Amino acid sequence: MTTEEARVKIAIHAGKTENFSEGYRYALRCGFCDVKDIQQKFDEIFICLKVLKEGACFDCADTELLAELNEILWGSILYINSQGDNYHVIGVFAEVLSETLFYLLENTDNPFDAFDYYKENYDDILYEPTKNSS
Repeated sequence: MTTEEARVKIAIHAGKTENFSEGYRYALRCGFCDVKDIQQKFDEIFICLKVLKEGACFDCADTELLAELNEILWGSILYINSQGDNYHVIGVFAEVLSETLFYLLENTDNPFDAFDYYKENYDDILYEPTKNSS
């Protein structure tokens, strides 16, 4: 994936393109089928962020990119406040995204640690619906 493709995908997830219905914000606002669906979109955001980090897109402030990431984070917060289905899972996503953005902007050595380990660190929350349905 190129940095241009990653930027387009971030814009889709933020709801800023004509393909917005494929994105994370749209899924939060209009409902998502299951946790795996929204988790796949969340993971794709981080694949894009890693490509953008490698492309040095965080070395100087790209206000459009930051605004789009803020839209994604804000959508998560609104969803959490509405206490929709699986709002605890979306809370994990918001926390991981927030922490990662902080470390990307601080230009730390390992800005993706929160993402790389979130499935292990939050397994009790992420897989709770699956455990309860058994």
